[in-house]
Amino acid sequence: MYKISLITGDGIGPELSESAVSVLNTINDKFDLKFEITKLSAGDRALSETGKALPDETINAIKQSDVCLKAPVGESAADVIVVLRRMLDLYANIRPAKSYPHMPALRDDIDMVIVRENTEDLYTGKEFSVGDSAVALRIISEAASKRIAKYAFKTATQRDSMKKVTCVHKSNVMRVTG
Repeated sequence: MYKISLITGDGIGPELSESAVSVLNTINDKFDLKFEITKLSAGDRALSETGKALPDETINAIKQSDVCLKAPVGESAADVIVVLRRMLDLYANIRPAKSYPHMPALRDDIDMVIVRENTEDLYTGKEFSVGDSAVALRIISEAASKRIAKYAFKTATQRDSMKKVTCVHKSNVMRVTG
């Protein structure tokens, strides 16, 4: 039995959550997977109800789960996703993109996986104000850079199609943090 935690979120989150549950139920019917879905609260609604955007019971349930699905949360998103990324070491943001035959697309030859470091750069949430300006710290460590590069190379070697890694950077302008 697989344990699935589902953060239902705010705004369009509950509607997306219901669609995700519908898809999971269809998969279960077709492949006879055994899973239990536990709906959890996090985000603006949780903050107003419990005083915490990410309640302890939600964290504990996620840690006991095999997988956690998270719908969009509202204004308290940083208090949810940044904390979860750090707590669970969710450092790799994986975004596959592929064209499929008989499906309209701008190009029919797309087959790539975008791998982005998810815990550093501007995602640390280190921000402050100076007068009428806002400053966000862009933190880039050697350790996190090596770790995400290794993950990207590992991902590339496991693919059936092109096994190539392209590094996107701005070192011509951002000479230290690239």
